[in-house]
Amino acid sequence: MGSVERFRQSEQRLWESVGVEPSQHHVRLRDGGIVRVQETGEGPPVLLVHGAANAGTSWMSLMAKLADFRCIALDRPGCGLSDPITGGPLRDVEAIESYADRLIVDVFDALELPSASVLSTSYGGYFAIRGAAANPTRIDRIVEYSWLLGAPMDRVVMSMRLAAVPGMRAMAARMPITRTMVKALLRQIGLERALETGTFTEDMIDWFLSLQRDTDTMVNDLRSSPKIVTPVRGLNQRILHSDELLARVTMPTLFLWGDEDPNGGAHVAEQFTARLPDARLEIIPQTGHAPWIDELDLCAERTRAFLTV
Repeated sequence: MGSVERFRQSEQRLWESVGVEPSQHHVRLRDGGIVRVQETGEGPPVLLVHGAANAGTSWMSLMAKLADFRCIALDRPGCGLSDPITGGPLRDVEAIESYADRLIVDVFDALELPSASVLSTSYGGYFAIRGAAANPTRIDRIVEYSWLLGAPMDRVVMSMRLAAVPGMRAMAARMPITRTMVKALLRQIGLERALETGTFTEDMIDWFLSLQRDTDTMVNDLRSSPKIVTPVRGLNQRILHSDELLARVTMPTLFLWGDEDPNGGAHVAEQFTARLPDARLEIIPQTGHAPWIDELDLCAERTRAFLTV
């Protein structure tokens, strides 16, 4: 069995666990790159943008709850079953910014969507905020789940620092990835409670392990890490969102923020969201970096209410 087939099988088990069978297809972006999207539900369109070293299926449980929306889960370029970024790795902060400004609307154009709302988390939130500032008439509403790249960080977790060490990308490509390593990574990035309670299920672990083993997702996302963080200084301050940029994010925006997110807790959330013109914040107690996994029903309820106002 080939690596892609192993990944597809782990993915199919995960979708079966939530009782949903998504349609999936590949679309061509303006730069010629091919990305995969998976769709569920019917209703107003919503694009879901995942975080670093991840893929669209990470949203499957939330998508199953939002059956009254046309949920479109994107595999960002280089992740999951999408092609790598056209033209090769993004080589500096300016290239990352320019790419983030246009990715979401490029996906909208490929899907022939005049506009849609966006659900995002972590690195995906960077694309949502920059895309909204650059294209305010195309993004209707934003829901961001916990800390996002572009906001200040309380601390840079060790896995992010290591990713910025020269040569780490090549080492990661050769290193056999184990279940123990995957669990350690998930704990570092704020999913410890989800692992302890079992809301991050064994099927999810199997799928995430296959994502890292059987696709180039981790290696491709590592290519931009040296521009985002440094081993010693941590977060590159140039990647932070400016007040001028945030002032252009004028559409209604909801932050559902885990109070145990190791990247930034409630004080980061309060300071950051106060800088946006039309943002509201709800701190979700006893949740980490992925509150829709820790508190699925609550997050689905809040998301639906916000999108249907």
